[in-house]
Amino acid sequence: MNKIYITADWHLAEGAWKPRPEIAGDAFESLRRLSEMIDKNDMVLAAGDLFDVKRPSSDVVIGAKRFTELNTLHIANYLFIQGQHELSKPPWLNISKGCLHVDYEFIAPVLQHSNDGLTCFEIGEEVHLYAMDWSLSLNLQTKLNEIGKALDKSRAEHPNRYNILMLHQTCNAVMAGTGADRMKILEQLDFRACELRDGMIPHGFDLVVVGDTHYHTEFQLIDQQGRTVRCLSPGSFAMQSLSETNTGKCFVLDCTTKEISSVELYRRPYKGVKIETPVAFDQEIRSYIKQEKLSQFDIPIVKYTLYENDADRISALQQACVGKAHPFFSVVKENKEEQIVEIGNAESLGDLVASAIKESEATDGAKNLLTDLLSHNSPDEVLHSYYKDMVL
Repeated sequence: MNKIYITADWHLAEGAWKPRPEIAGDAFESLRRLSEMIDKNDMVLAAGDLFDVKRPSSDVVIGAKRFTELNTLHIANYLFIQGQHELSKPPWLNISKGCLHVDYEFIAPVLQHSNDGLTCFEIGEEVHLYAMDWSLSLNLQTKLNEIGKALDKSRAEHPNRYNILMLHQTCNAVMAGTGADRMKILEQLDFRACELRDGMIPHGFDLVVVGDTHYHTEFQLIDQQGRTVRCLSPGSFAMQSLSETNTGKCFVLDCTTKEISSVELYRRPYKGVKIETPVAFDQEIRSYIKQEKLSQFDIPIVKYTLYENDADRISALQQACVGKAHPFFSVVKENKEEQIVEIGNAESLGDLVASAIKESEATDGAKNLLTDLLSHNSPDEVLHSYYKDMVL
């Protein structure tokens, strides 16, 4: 084995920006570029959420199948775990005979399935990979402890092997990088919604790969014996919100040297622009009129921060951007600071959850559902619903 390409959160869909279906194809473009990098002696890991929904369209499944079938003859292995987006274990996750999954019994020489449901993969002679699907936080520590027992036994027989743990869980050590909106909610909840914390990882792992957090970064956790463990969050294949500007990358592990590098896949161009005067509005409109239309993957996402809600000028700018930019508009409100302070002064966890629901960008139906849950259940149970069903 030469290299291991470490990815996560593909979220394959025709257009993952649900309110903006015209922003399309980004995740598949990253997948295409990944296929150009790998060769017959490489492995591809995917740390959950390959699909954006539990029941993807046939076109999306076929697109994923084409990638795996194209590379089945050229790469040694391709392995994925399930995130909460696809946790119903649908048949389309078996998208190719070349794919391995921890909860499916494939006939493959590298697959070892133990009686307790844990799975360990031997990657060549030097690397062991332990993997588990997304789990509710109530069960996470128990499963990690079981993995720890299996790891202890393996290390006694093979003390020099490089051990990797791959899972799909939120992690408080890296959530700060996922954008202001989600960070604000988690801060007010004192990170109680984050499952993975210091002291949870079993001792003996050389590397931990964490999916779910749509942010490409390296960080550290403290294991159960107080040892620092190197951790990777590969991030998402493509942006799905304005907070996810650090996406479109993956990590590559050199199996010989154990060196890890970060490589570019695809990220749609993005920029932020402030418009503070009517003159600036008009200048921005004229600049687009002069431009030629761009190809799909060259059209940038532009976040405009406005200090005046001028509906006519906003409409004119939207028209000018067609085929040249995907504009988003944010109007600064004078009482924004007061709203944040009010949330921060909430007295109970229930108040904090209610405030988070109110301030979120969820659909009215999702907000009503969560509000109804809160009236009949504890705030902690509502948080579990938040992550289990991803209704926000």
